[in-house]
Parts: sequence; structure tokens; C-alpha cells
Amino acid sequence: MNRLLTRLSLVFLVLTASIAAFAVPQAADYKPVMKIGWEILFDGKGTNAFDVDFSAGAWAVDPDGSLYVAKAGPSIFTKKRYCDYVLELDYRIVSGKKSNSGVFIRTHNNRDEVNTGMEIQILDNADYGEKWDAMNANGAIYDLVHPSVDANNPLGDWNHYRITANGSKIRVVLNGKEICFADLTKWSVARKNPNGQENKFPYPIGALPQEGFIGLQNYGGVPVWFRNIKLKALSKRQPKLTGQEPITDVLAK
Repeated sequence: MNRLLTRLSLVFLVLTASIAAFAVPQAADYKPVMKIGWEILFDGKGTNAFDVDFSAGAWAVDPDGSLYVAKAGPSIFTKKRYCDYVLELDYRIVSGKKSNSGVFIRTHNNRDEVNTGMEIQILDNADYGEKWDAMNANGAIYDLVHPSVDANNPLGDWNHYRITANGSKIRVVLNGKEICFADLTKWSVARKNPNGQENKFPYPIGALPQEGFIGLQNYGGVPVWFRNIKLKALSKRQPKLTGQEPITDVLAK
């Protein structure tokens, strides 16, 4: 009898261990991924963070939860203005469609985004005949800083941007690799980069307000998809402007 009880006990212990190995983790040892401190701008459903009119048909959300350009129309911008932050998002472009877009940051006037803010370029380099390190190549801080590393995923795959705007420092990380960095204090002359190369901007980029709207570009309706857009503030600094002020009145002296 004692031997039988011993054998039964061993069987019970083995079964208990096997069940435990496949058991659902309980609260004590389950650690979910938290998003503390992040403001979700687009999660596949809600687009309340952006000022977008879906009835116009230029922008839409597909069944997979991606925000995409459906036809030619306006670029879209956040309703709020932001100062210092990390912005993360995924984007996707496809081959042979002239895919072209961008992420606007610190845009003062969202009706003049090209001249009153900065654009992190999104581009099908091959379709436009651009090298990966051109000033308008994918990942460039448009016409200001060219990519230093080719970090592009194959066309059709998702890419991940981590864009940091902190004071005068702008940093772009593409798919885990830093590709652009700018200290805007060095941009002190209109239409000119620190190395003497000309740019298209009518105002010194370093004099633009260090706050503004975040935007997604609709470039004539060519296709681009966005998802998982989120932002984390890096300081307690709050916007002081509305975007209605003439840009010449808010340039740093």
C-alpha cells in the first residue's frame, strides 16, 4: 500500500508540474506592456486627435486599422500644438505609385506648413530616382539634413519613425537607426544651411517657434499608410501661440 501511495504521489506531482507549465500566468507574474506617459494620436480607430473630415474622401481608415490617403486633398494636422516630445509612428509606401508624403513637425501655420514648420520626408526613392542620402530622400529633414544611414525597409513593408523634437534639437530614428540630427541654433540665415548649401525656406529655420502642430501630408493623393501614432511629452513647456499669428511676428530675434 505504501508503495502504491508513493507511486500515486509521484504521478500527481508530475501532472501538477505539467499543468503549471501550460497555465495562464496570474496577476503576480504577468507584466503587461504599459504605455504610461504616451498620448495616443491614432490607434487604428479614433482620429479625434486630428482635424480631419472623412466625408471629403481624401483620408480613410482601412479594415486593418491604418489611416491612409485615399485621394487628393488636404494634409491633416493635430488639433493641439506641441512643444518638446518624442513622436512615434509606423508608415508604409508601395512601389510604382510615386508614393510621397511626410510628417510635419512644429508647424506654426497649418495652411502654410511648407514654410512655417519642418517635414520629415516619406518617399519612394527609387520611383523618384533619388539616392537614399539625398536632401529630399526618405527620412530626410526635408532640404535641411540628409539621411546619414540607409535604414529603409523594402517597399511594401512597414517602417517605424521615432522623431524627437526637444528644444533646438531634432532627431530622426528610422527602423531603430539614427539617420538625421539637427541643432536648429545653427540655422540662423534664411534660405541657407549651416554648411552654406541653399535651402528653400524664406525664414531662418532656427528662428521658427519651438512649438506647433503635427501633420501628415497628402501629396496629390499618392498612396501612403499610417498606424500606431503616439506622442510622449519631454518637458512641461506648453504652447503659447495659436497658429493664427503672422509668422513674421513670432520669429525669434
